[in-house]
Amino acid sequence: MGRGRRGGSKRGNFKNHGSRNSSSRGRGNLKNKRKFNKNEDRKKDAESDNKRQKLQPEKESEPLVEESSSSSESEEEVKPYTQLLSMFKSSNRAQQVLTSDEDESEDIDSEDKSEEADSRSKGDNSSEFGDEEMDEEVNEEVDTEDENDEEEERGLHGVQEADDVEEDDEELDNEEHEDETEDEPSGDEEEMGSSTDPYHLHYEREMSESLLEILTSPKPYETQELNWKALGRMVIHLPAKAEKKTEKPKPVLLGESTEKYVIPGTMPILKTGVPLVDYGVKSQLCANLDKRPLSDGSTQTAEELLSPLQHELFNLANEYRDIYYPEMNHLNIDEIRTVYCLHSLNHVMKSRDKVLLHNAKLKKYKENGQSTDDVEFRDQGLVRPRVLIIAPLRNSAVKIVEKLASLLLPAKGQIINKDRFYKEFGEEKDEEDKKENKKSYKPEDYEAVFTGNTDDSFRIGISVAKRTLKLYAGFYKADILIASPLGARTLLADDFDFLCSIEVLVIDQTDILYMQNWDHVLHIFQHLHLQPREQHDTDLSRVRLWALNGYSPHYRQNLIFSSVALPEAAALFSRRGTNFAGKVRVENVVLPSATTVCRVLVQLPQAFHRFPTPTAAQSADDRFHFFTKKILPQYRDQLMSNTLIYIPSYYDYVRLRNHLHKEEYNFGQACEYTPDGKLAQVRNRFFLGKKRLLLYTERLHFYRRLTMKGIHHIVFYQLPTFPNFYPELCNLLQDAFQNPKYRGDGSQTCTVLYSTYDAQRLAAIVGSQRAAEMLTSDRPVHLFVSGGS
Repeated sequence: MGRGRRGGSKRGNFKNHGSRNSSSRGRGNLKNKRKFNKNEDRKKDAESDNKRQKLQPEKESEPLVEESSSSSESEEEVKPYTQLLSMFKSSNRAQQVLTSDEDESEDIDSEDKSEEADSRSKGDNSSEFGDEEMDEEVNEEVDTEDENDEEEERGLHGVQEADDVEEDDEELDNEEHEDETEDEPSGDEEEMGSSTDPYHLHYEREMSESLLEILTSPKPYETQELNWKALGRMVIHLPAKAEKKTEKPKPVLLGESTEKYVIPGTMPILKTGVPLVDYGVKSQLCANLDKRPLSDGSTQTAEELLSPLQHELFNLANEYRDIYYPEMNHLNIDEIRTVYCLHSLNHVMKSRDKVLLHNAKLKKYKENGQSTDDVEFRDQGLVRPRVLIIAPLRNSAVKIVEKLASLLLPAKGQIINKDRFYKEFGEEKDEEDKKENKKSYKPEDYEAVFTGNTDDSFRIGISVAKRTLKLYAGFYKADILIASPLGARTLLADDFDFLCSIEVLVIDQTDILYMQNWDHVLHIFQHLHLQPREQHDTDLSRVRLWALNGYSPHYRQNLIFSSVALPEAAALFSRRGTNFAGKVRVENVVLPSATTVCRVLVQLPQAFHRFPTPTAAQSADDRFHFFTKKILPQYRDQLMSNTLIYIPSYYDYVRLRNHLHKEEYNFGQACEYTPDGKLAQVRNRFFLGKKRLLLYTERLHFYRRLTMKGIHHIVFYQLPTFPNFYPELCNLLQDAFQNPKYRGDGSQTCTVLYSTYDAQRLAAIVGSQRAAEMLTSDRPVHLFVSGGS
């Protein structure tokens, strides 16, 4: 629709850098449809061109020189991003937020203006033909809703395998949405909500120097506690209060002074009885969220459209606070996905409408012959992708895309490249695999995670329009990126610019990511908001100042969801996020009725041994020495055969395996890398008693959930990451899974090692109150006896 701010004096040298072959792709059909009206358009274009020529002498002369000088002054003021600004300036072209055809019309129009100084009459004749064709294409683009979406796109292809989409799909996209002209944003609607809309309050204001000093200090937050009905106990992290100083507002970098600064986060207040539209949610999303027939979603309150958990989570997410919620499970995961998908779509649609609104204003100024040199709209980042969703498996990506489609698309909406998506991300199982799954029983949480396509290497870009969800969009033409840690890391070695403007980051099923490779997640965080190495057709005049100044990490929102409380995830939440809106971490105590030790059905004495360790870094060495000197020698006795040693960490597994080899123990080993044939052989020998010890890793149990038979004694080298694994393994000691020679003797034992740094895992198994007593008690050994009916 509109165009970006014009650049310096070399506008005639501007060239196309848009999407590949965008000037000729998907346009031919539109031209044929408008061919009968071509003569009338030529007359109108000729008249508008004559008027434009008359206004040209008033626009040129001095402003071009002033603009070049002001750009040089701004470069001297900016220190952190000097290379970035010089890179933008060295291109010597004015970047426009337009499609390729509009860029060509601008190019021809500027060349005609440069020739006007020699001969106006000659310039009139020469520009008439060139502008007729280009303006005709501009008018054609205004007729389609999808062309409005392409105005935002700044293309770089080849980053992702999804960039190989056929041209036929894009032509279909243009033709199918030809009549959707009502997608143009309403300027009145945008301006009315700017004073109360959380999006505008968070992203449309600059950051004061005092708040910046607080967020970059060693202790930027102060903590408070709050209790809500569904979420329970929450720890609220708010920016520390600065010392009261009477200081005048100083101009921010690039010489641009602002009157309003962002407001630091305050204690959250749960809104009740308020329509969801008044939260700042798009009416289209509210209508699609309400699935009841003949209901008006725009008047429904948030409590009527959302469950209590969804209402409280969305109340926090809508204010752009960081959230760490470690109580996700297979029962509430769909509710949580609805919340962050609704929030992500609302954020993308507001950003998109803001850009289109400003494009329309710039185009109106140009049509009226007004100068746009003094007009400035800051509404974009350095690149287009705004939302990054990290998911562990392809089946998770399918559910996320389906949720996005159900919230965004009306009855007549369409998903572009839908068949290709389900072909690559859908379930692929033959009949034999289905029969095998029916034979063996798996827990409900396992079925919920591993049903469908379980490939952990994928990435896909999604562009959002009002009635269209386009899958397999290029990473620099997409609004939402969905990727696994492995799929994203394979790109980061070559290009990481697509992560420099992420505004909402969602980590779904963090516990599964921890089971895959946590280093990949840390690698992604290390590449967030780095200085881009290429320009990617970015219009510098439209980029927000806080993004140019390098303050993007303080504006990014992190949403982390997990089924267990992980110290690694908590550290990521506290150290890798400095959101000025604050943070919310859910920390509920584990009641005795919710402990997993109560689910142990077999009569089994369970001895918990606490070993001393001064630091968390030294706990691995202290655990190994305590186990090899105090616990392991007891299992050399003939009576202690058929002992399974459960090891969560693979590094501890390798270390202990080497020690048993050195000491010549009779043991077997089963890890996630053991071939199926060898694994079956080891399990059989262990059941028959030919292997006295069996090393068993947590990742193997997580991915396979094997029913290990013949266990007579079990040792937890460290408490399980997932608390439900503890009763699962302990219940394998019942007589139904025992070797016949051990059935009914009642001599089974369970031994557990723990330290003060295993507090979260211990609390999930025995309860928070009992764990506190065990960690502070003078006795190093605590005995539990379960079962015995």
